[in-house]
Amino acid sequence: MDLSAKTGHDGTRPPPPTEATTIMTKRCDNASVGVLITDAKTRCLMLERATFPPGLAPAAGHVFDDHAGYEQAARAEVAEELGLTVATLELLPVGGWRPNQCRRLPGPRGVGHQWQIYQATTTGTLRPSARETRNVRWMTSVEMQRLASWTAYYALGRVSDHEFAESPGIEPVWVRFLTELGLIRMSPTDLANVDEVAAQPVRS
Repeated sequence: MDLSAKTGHDGTRPPPPTEATTIMTKRCDNASVGVLITDAKTRCLMLERATFPPGLAPAAGHVFDDHAGYEQAARAEVAEELGLTVATLELLPVGGWRPNQCRRLPGPRGVGHQWQIYQATTTGTLRPSARETRNVRWMTSVEMQRLASWTAYYALGRVSDHEFAESPGIEPVWVRFLTELGLIRMSPTDLANVDEVAAQPVRS
């Protein structure tokens, strides 16, 4: 794996969000859902988070804010973040408990989230949320691999927090999910390093 590889940035992106280092006073519900949307070319629809944590990832969010459960949250997050309507949902065999940080105060189980990851088909016209997303785009496995390698490089401490916020790789918690789904490759050592970064608190 080439840890020096980067791609997907054209130098014209807006500055990183100022909210990235702002901790909310809302308490975490310790539950997150992620929704992987693919097209006929097996590309994945990825978005850059406009709030902490920085990184590119599929649509995702907390579950029990205004939703009755994971499936309802999955449909709502796709609509809120991407403006699309979920047609079908399939629960994928990845997820579980991950001790990843979010902007919120620790929940009843402390820091972390019980994840469920779905694959979805959608209808409608892509209308990304300007408040929650940036730089939404379809990505090939090669592009995701390069950005995951950049995240692994960041996890080694060779990229600063500011540099990663300015030019992010894959959101750390998603590196393991994408690896387990066979969409990217990552060594066990690199995965452990990235998991450690995902568990770190908001840094100013």
